[in-house]
Amino acid sequence: MKQLFDYLPVVVFFGLYFLSGRDIMLATWGIIAATSFQVIAGRLIWKRWHRLHLMVLAVTLVFGGLTLLLRDDVFIKWRPSIISFVLAAVLLAGHFLRQRNLLQRLCEKLMVSGFGYVVALPRRDWSRLNLAFILYFVGLGALNLYIAYNFSTDFWVNFKLFGFTALQMVFYVGAFLYFYKRMPDADRQRLFHQDKQPPEAPAKKDEDDDAVRDHQ
Repeated sequence: MKQLFDYLPVVVFFGLYFLSGRDIMLATWGIIAATSFQVIAGRLIWKRWHRLHLMVLAVTLVFGGLTLLLRDDVFIKWRPSIISFVLAAVLLAGHFLRQRNLLQRLCEKLMVSGFGYVVALPRRDWSRLNLAFILYFVGLGALNLYIAYNFSTDFWVNFKLFGFTALQMVFYVGAFLYFYKRMPDADRQRLFHQDKQPPEAPAKKDEDDDAVRDHQ
């Protein structure tokens, strides 16, 4: 449920854009409202402020507000790039400032939550994955700006909906295949043959489980 909830603003934006006959201003109003609702509802449901949602809301209010105020859709087109660049910067800072980089900590929390245990990878592999995510977010942000400034608004919306979704799927599948290839054989068997393993009590879940996603 939470994963679907994370994509609510994007669904509202595309839905209003196409249902309104490609009215980018109405879609901008919609994404501002949906992002605000996402933050407030998240607080009420999960009893805490989700930092990633707050960051997305701040970017949406600034760039969506500029689009509505100046009647210029270039600002809302900047929104995905700014979010991607912020995520890349956070991962880059975590890459150098932590013994276990931010991506590793994040994935370990997700593994504990989903499987009840952590799949071990060497630090070098986590570093490679972290750098791959940084390059992915930087490249995605740069590509978004290129499309925004060189093509029509309608092309940008369609490419963002279909092209960026395809790129996201390719990247995440590639990252998973790398992870799968580098994990120890014992963990691979444990992960895909859990019916042969004795059940384990899941570890206590940390409340700070912010995920690095493409909230664009």
